[in-house]
Amino acid sequence: MELLEEEFPSARLVVYKVCEQGCYDIDVLSAFDHAIADGVDIISLSMGYPDGSLELTSDPFAIGSFHAIEKGILTVNAAGNTRPDFSSIQNYAPWILTVAASDIDRKFVDKLLLKNDATLVVSIYVLSS
Repeated sequence: MELLEEEFPSARLVVYKVCEQGCYDIDVLSAFDHAIADGVDIISLSMGYPDGSLELTSDPFAIGSFHAIEKGILTVNAAGNTRPDFSSIQNYAPWILTVAASDIDRKFVDKLLLKNDATLVVSIYVLSS
């Protein structure tokens, strides 16, 4: 948090735990209400329904983010990895800014030490050529 405070002295990061055991629509809507009441500027959302099967009128993310945008608060949503087609995202709410990566240009490498003292270099992402 030091860097954030040095670069943006008026910045404040607020984190909400939305789901405990299971996740219910009321939990999601309550988190949006709290964020709006706390006066946040942006809501960063990293959750959603995996199949995108809900209508706008019954999707708590669409409803909560609509209430937020009415107050001038942008909701940014991570697209996730469970969409119907390769390289596709699903978001039916036009007031949510959905972000995704179709490719990654970073390599996250680590070394595993095996029982026979051999070292195996692994990466969690395979770079496309």
